Amino acid sequence: MSRSASWGIGSFGYTLLQVISGFGLYLFFGAIILAFVLIFGKFTGTTIPTIIPLVIFGVSILVGIIGLIQARTITVTPYTVTLENAPESWNDKTAVLVTDTHFGLVNAKKFSDKVVNKILSINPNFVLHAGDFYDGPHIDTLPITESWSGLTASIPVFYTPGNHEGYGTYDTFIKSARDANITVLEDNKTIYDGVQIAGITYRDGKESTAATRAIEGLALDPSMPSILINHPPTSLPTIDKAGIDLMVSGHTHNGQFWPLNYATRAVYGIYSYGLNAYKSAQVLTSRGVGTFGPPFRTFNQSELVLITFKTK
Repeated sequence: MSRSASWGIGSFGYTLLQVISGFGLYLFFGAIILAFVLIFGKFTGTTIPTIIPLVIFGVSILVGIIGLIQARTITVTPYTVTLENAPESWNDKTAVLVTDTHFGLVNAKKFSDKVVNKILSINPNFVLHAGDFYDGPHIDTLPITESWSGLTASIPVFYTPGNHEGYGTYDTFIKSARDANITVLEDNKTIYDGVQIAGITYRDGKESTAATRAIEGLALDPSMPSILINHPPTSLPTIDKAGIDLMVSGHTHNGQFWPLNYATRAVYGIYSYGLNAYKSAQVLTSRGVGTFGPPFRTFNQSELVLITFKTK
């Protein structure tokens, strides 16, 4: 279906199948619950009323509907982060962290405009995009470029690619971001108002040798505060050793669908979501604003993160 998107019906068909699969997930969970109910009835000789499977079916559909609504309702989560060595101009400076927009066949220009307009309404000093800007399947990137050009006209955006850019036409996706005047950080850094903002591209593994080399290759100045954009919340010992003050990440979606948040928690621990310390570093992971696969975010609402910086 993704390959047929250029036919016109492809995007609609792809989205429809993803919605059906999302409801299918919760119907599957409901079927498991019903199986236990029927097993209980079998072994206890209890007749299960017809209303029980109907209620389970109804709740499964309701949970799916909640997921659909929450995926399109953007909340703003505030955090305060201290950068002790930052210039005084950073006191009360604000940034929006946006991750996992997954622009593509499901989350298209209408959704992009919604995200951009929400950021503009917050009016931060700058924006950090922590990867998976695009979803992967080939699309016409021009509408997304035009959408984000409306943001960069007044607010600087710093962006590092995630794993999903590599699932499609990577060069086209990166060109789209650059054409929108977004600062793309691929294993490099820039200076913004006396603070180093750096980014490394996606590497597999919680302690990747390639990621370690990329972070070391940034040659960050230890006398100057630093913010690292790293799509997954990984390489924590390396960022602490490099003296990075704040790492911002996404990737986990905090599971996206309940109860898969428990799975991401098992993989990434407390760093799967929220603001947490790792020794001298701070790690801020967003659950993201877009969706991968089914456009559901069940009990796990779409999120933009508002960071307010303090210097002491």
